[in-house]
Parts: sequence; structure tokens; C-alpha cells
Amino acid sequence: MTNIHPTAVVDPSAKIDPSTVIGPYTVIGKDVVIGKNNHIGPFCVIENTTMGDNNELIASAFIGVKPQDLSYKEEPTRVTMGNGNKIRECVTIHRSTDVNVPTSVGNNCLLMANSHIAHDCHLGSNIIIANSTAIAGHITIEDKAVISGLIGVHQFSRIGTMAMISGGSMVHQDVPPYCMAQGHRARLVGLNLVGMRRNGMSRESILAVKRAFKFLFRSGKLLSQAVKELEAAHPCAEVQHMLDFCKTSARGVIAAKRSMRENDDE
Repeated sequence: MTNIHPTAVVDPSAKIDPSTVIGPYTVIGKDVVIGKNNHIGPFCVIENTTMGDNNELIASAFIGVKPQDLSYKEEPTRVTMGNGNKIRECVTIHRSTDVNVPTSVGNNCLLMANSHIAHDCHLGSNIIIANSTAIAGHITIEDKAVISGLIGVHQFSRIGTMAMISGGSMVHQDVPPYCMAQGHRARLVGLNLVGMRRNGMSRESILAVKRAFKFLFRSGKLLSQAVKELEAAHPCAEVQHMLDFCKTSARGVIAAKRSMRENDDE
């Protein structure tokens, strides 16, 4: 394996494709499987991880290390990572506390410097998490969400697909799909219209999501009642996803900011 730097320390049990490059002073521990064409930079630590292909770890990333959970008793838990992810310097992704369900990262995610993914989190694909953002344990982030820098997300929360969180926010409950949230105790401030357009959502679907957003969060109705009324109208798939997300919320869905300026229909 000529692609492994001579200063790297690799456990004999690790399974590493010969096309993967491992940089100086990196440590690959037990129970690691690494696929094709990965680039693992210097000073990284990888343990208890299954990694796909074409991932890039810049430097000093810690993947699959033990969770920061006092109940953890050295069980053989894991991290799974898909393909094409970019992991910047000093990122941490901790393995799960449940031996049956690993911490997971999908495909083509960008985790910027100093971001943290705690135990038992589940990240979809095409997610961006900016610098120094902390994702606590047991959090689910759906595909194509954008989470800015210096954010804290409370454990067991969920962030829906194409949601966008403004920098410096503190997210304490679930953020529905397609929504924008902001604030020390984050509140909904509108929809991620730019993100929806860039991801190819049709004009009709965007208008339907806008109307659903106003009805769910600005009509003054109880959220549970608003969900039932919208479901009775047989909404499009995107709106139905919003409704399903709200119905299955355990922590509750964050409220809309009272002074939020509403957008006119296009």
C-alpha cells in the first residue's frame, strides 16, 4: 500500500482500498473499512467507521471516536459515511451509543472546519454545515439542509430538507422542511426560496409550499388542526412532506417569528 504515509499508524484489522491516500501521522484504528479513492490528510484519527468512496478529509478530523455520553460502555458502535463527502479540518463525528444503529452521514456533504456531529446523529445527503456548528446527539438532518456557522442544535431535534439556519442561532426544536430559521431561540422567518429554486422545485410546488407555510404558521390555528385541514385538501408531495414532518415531531416544531414579514405569492 504505497499510498499510506510511513508515519501513519494503521491497525492490521483495517480494510483499506489501495487507491485511498492516507497522510502523515494519521491513525487508523480497529474495525475500519475505507473504500476507493479517499484522501485522508495528516493527523486524522479514524475508528469504528465504514467509509465509502471519494471522500476527502483535509486534516485533524476525528471520525468514529467514542461518544461523549456517560452511559457509553465501550460497545462496538460505529459511524457510516457514504461517498463524496468533504470533511474539513478539525471536524469530529462520534460513533453511536446503539450497536444496532450507527451514526450516519450520507453522500456529498460539506462539513466545514471545527463542526461537530455527535453520537446517534443521522445526516442525509448534500448537506452543508458551516464552521464551529455543534450538532448534539440523536439529531436527524434531512437532505440539502444548509446550517450556517456558530450554531447549536439541541439533542433529539430534526432539521428538514432544504431548511436553512442563520448563523449564530440556537435551535431547540424541529425546523420544518424548506423553512428558514433564525435567532437565539430560533424562530421561523420565512422559506428558503432560493434553495428550492436551485434544487429544481417547480413553480407550482413552491407556491403550494408558500401557501402551506402561511396556513400552518401564520393563520393562528393550532398546528395539529392546520395539519389536518391541509391534509384533507390532498396536497402536493412537498407539502405532504411538511405535514408528515410536523405530525411526527417529538420535540415540537419551532414557531414563526411574530414580526416576520410575509412574502407575497409569486
